[in-house]
Amino acid sequence: MSLTSQPDQEFALDRPRQLRCIFGSQGEFAIQVVRSDGLPEVYLTIFANDLRRSLAAGSVRGYIRELLVFANWTLSDSVAAVNRWQIYGEPREVRNLLREYLTVVGECRIAQRPDTLGLRVTYVNVTSQTGINVRLLLASLKKLYEVLIDRGLYSFANPLVHEDAAQALAEFRRGEREAIRAATGRAPMPAVSGVDEPSAKLRLSENYFRLVNREWQPKSIDDPDFPNRVYAAGQAFGWSLRELCAVRTLFESGARISEIFDLTAADWSTSHFMNQFLARSKGSHGCRVKTLMVSNPTAKLYRRYFDDDAAGRCALDIGGLTVAGLSAMLRSAPAKLHEIRIYLTARGSPMSANLFRDHYWKPALKRAGIDADPHLCRHWFVTNALRHIESVAKTDAELCRHKEELIQYMAWKSGERTLKAYEHVQRGASFARRLRKIHETMHRRERRPGQDAISPRSAQPVEPAVLDQDLAYLLGEDDDD
Repeated sequence: MSLTSQPDQEFALDRPRQLRCIFGSQGEFAIQVVRSDGLPEVYLTIFANDLRRSLAAGSVRGYIRELLVFANWTLSDSVAAVNRWQIYGEPREVRNLLREYLTVVGECRIAQRPDTLGLRVTYVNVTSQTGINVRLLLASLKKLYEVLIDRGLYSFANPLVHEDAAQALAEFRRGEREAIRAATGRAPMPAVSGVDEPSAKLRLSENYFRLVNREWQPKSIDDPDFPNRVYAAGQAFGWSLRELCAVRTLFESGARISEIFDLTAADWSTSHFMNQFLARSKGSHGCRVKTLMVSNPTAKLYRRYFDDDAAGRCALDIGGLTVAGLSAMLRSAPAKLHEIRIYLTARGSPMSANLFRDHYWKPALKRAGIDADPHLCRHWFVTNALRHIESVAKTDAELCRHKEELIQYMAWKSGERTLKAYEHVQRGASFARRLRKIHETMHRRERRPGQDAISPRSAQPVEPAVLDQDLAYLLGEDDDD
């Protein structure tokens, strides 16, 4: 039996054990959701593998993580037990469960009131104490019931969709059509024709739960010494060439940590193993849709990392590949470069972003008293890039063009494919030239005397209170690795 039970049974008698997820790599059910006794949770396993067909692997993990935390909470909450609310119960039960979870665990503020169409819905306001990703949870639950309903595994209507939404939306659209007919004497034209005025910009949603103020706010990092403080912390902790290459790439390229640890020799070969890498982006499903650029000193560190037979990658790789070996492979068998990951563990296996974060980044910065996530390097990069753009732009048109170049370099359009990048080749090349100036400024700061010591201020979080509006516009909704 899974999370559901018969209405006439006591909750405790049918209470399943805690759930966890096992991520495989092959097969129809590569992702398995199992209980602690090893038995499968069939419905969630079906859902997880359905997600795998439409989302990137990182997104699937995020959706499943939030869903399992919620599902496991439903098994232990006393209020849910007394009321016999279950995740596969009728819509009223599910909504009560979710409302209780968002209030108690998420520490959200909940309010019920009519929306624009007059539907009485639940509005969710996150607070500074909210420790869950409400947006992911609501999206995951809505998709869960869609999948189960489609497969005939859930016999009720989707609890995350308001039961009167379809009728209300239809009546609203009918009213719009009648208004156009009354004003023009004809039926409305298709929106793409441009004949009729666009519809009113109303937020028309079918969702029963509405997340309020959900726009992601990026963090502006103006401390010019932040990279030096991180480098000093790593040096004190004992970072090797591998960790130093990764961190310098975080600061110099603006890449996500997951993108960096996904790099292959084929990605590096785009610059003949110098200072540029091809890279995937969020939502690109592994397709290399953007270029990362690092400084020449960092490119030299990469080559040292590959060639050092004592403390570098060469010592960890079974094949003992060096940069010269990569160059020869590029000429003779370039396809093999796709199988060679740049970052390896001490055992010679591909190193993951989570391993780096948990065993190298966090302990080094914690020991130095620095409160910062690796993703903060990305915000630091964008903040400094914007500052440079603003300082060199002479006109509003030039400022706008430079910002568009930055947008294209960062590949902020989710799911952008390689073909799309060809439309902006010139913009990308222009920003690459600008990026060299940014790197020069960074390295002048590094060479300043007295910067190796960690400042006493480092015990404070590195996030200033001021938020740059341009930064929010450029970064958009970018809240993961």
